Amino acid sequence: MLRKADTLFVISMGLLFVGLVTFPYLWAYQSAGSEYEFGGFLLNPIDGNSYLAKMYQGWQGNWRFQLPYTSQVSEGVYLFLYYLALGQFTRLVDGSLHITFHAARIFGSVLLLISIWIFFGRVLPKRRITWLAFSLALFGSGFGWAASFFGLFTSDFWVAEGYPFLSAYTNPHFPLGMAIFIWIITPEKHEGIRRRRKSRYRSDIFVVMASLILGIILPFGIILAPVFSILQN
Repeated sequence: MLRKADTLFVISMGLLFVGLVTFPYLWAYQSAGSEYEFGGFLLNPIDGNSYLAKMYQGWQGNWRFQLPYTSQVSEGVYLFLYYLALGQFTRLVDGSLHITFHAARIFGSVLLLISIWIFFGRVLPKRRITWLAFSLALFGSGFGWAASFFGLFTSDFWVAEGYPFLSAYTNPHFPLGMAIFIWIITPEKHEGIRRRRKSRYRSDIFVVMASLILGIILPFGIILAPVFSILQN
C-alpha cells in the first residue's frame, strides 16, 4: 500500500512527466499559424506518418494490414493490430486520428510510469532509493548531451524505445509495450507459501496473456522478457 508521501511523489512526478511529453506538441500546434498545419510529430515524422497510415486503414474498417506502397494487390495480413485497433476506435467515436494517436501515447505513458514505480518498489529496499531510481528512470537517458559538445550524435537522442521519456515522447506503442514488459519481469510480492501456491497458476495465466499482447504491440519485447525472467530465477 502506498504511503501518503509516496502517493504525492508519484502523482507530482507523473504530472511533470506527462506535461513534459505533451506540452511541446501543444506548443507546436499553436505555433503553426494560419499558413501551416502541424503534422503531429516532433521526432521521427517518417515513422509517425506510417503509424497514421496504419490507423487510417483501421479507420476504413480493415483488420488486415495492406502495404500501400506497392502495385500488387493482396488480401492483407494481421500485422500492426494495435494501430489498426486505434483506427477502428477513432471511426467509432468519429474522432481525429491525430488526437487518438496522442491520447493513446499519453495513456501508455501513464501506464509506463506506474509500472516503473511498482517495479522499483518490489526490487529496492529503501524508499529514498526507490524515489531516486524512479526519477532517473523517468527523466534520465544517457550522456549524449556531453557527446554533443564534440559534434557526436548518440542513441539516447534517437533510439526512443530504449528510454522511457523518449518512448513516451514519440508514439503510443513504445511506452505501452515497455509498461507491459516491465510488468512481466516485476517480481511478485513476498507472500506466504500457501498463498503463493494458490496465486501462482493465476499469475502464470496473466503473464502468458500479457506476453501475447506484448508480442502484438512490441514484438522485440517478447524476445527480451524470457531472458530477464531466466536471469531473475
